[in-house]
Amino acid sequence: MVQMVETEVECCKIISKDIENATVIEGSPELGLIGNIVGWLLVEELKMEEIGHIESKHFPPLAVLYRGVAIHPFRIYNADDVVLFLSDFVVPPDVTYDMTNVIVEWMKRNNSKELITLNSIAVPQKINQVAAAANSFEGLERLGKLDLPILPFGNINGISGTLLTRTRASEIPASCLFAEVLNQYPDPRAAASVVDVLNRMLNIKVNSEPLLKEAEEIETRLKELAQAVQGEGGSQAYG
Repeated sequence: MVQMVETEVECCKIISKDIENATVIEGSPELGLIGNIVGWLLVEELKMEEIGHIESKHFPPLAVLYRGVAIHPFRIYNADDVVLFLSDFVVPPDVTYDMTNVIVEWMKRNNSKELITLNSIAVPQKINQVAAAANSFEGLERLGKLDLPILPFGNINGISGTLLTRTRASEIPASCLFAEVLNQYPDPRAAASVVDVLNRMLNIKVNSEPLLKEAEEIETRLKELAQAVQGEGGSQAYG
């Protein structure tokens, strides 16, 4: 039996297997649910093994159903030297600092290679481009070689921003990928763009076609809904 190790910081605790020298990806449901959508695709496509979870009394009262089985809402997965921290809820602001610290402590103990956190940026018009930021100038050079546009100014909200600063303090390379979204609704097409970048960054082969198919289905339903609404508006009877 593989020993489960506890890493605890203030109000958060990680209970998981130790996986050394891995690249860590963090995905949580921010704007457009990008991190969550990408995370679930990685679990399926890479056949990732659940190796642990994060606990906190400050988490919302929640369990996630996966194929009929209740699982922890913030889980940790592993496959092929990639560790995924995947949340199915937005981490509360008052928990973010401790949550970040416990993840970084876990990474330090396991000599993790780097961190990639997933986020999004609201734009008035999409071209399905992925922008990036890093916690060091060396990290920016690597992102530049991937032809990713760099966000020069602005704020990074949520757990992504805190992870970048805490990993910098611990001298762990880290970067953030930003998908373009128009609003808060789930955006599989934007998530597919992030998957394509991860494939190049990590030399993995994750098929983004399921997300593109899902996006087409959503777009078709929205068009049908818009046409129905317009039809109702144009069929008024006047007495």
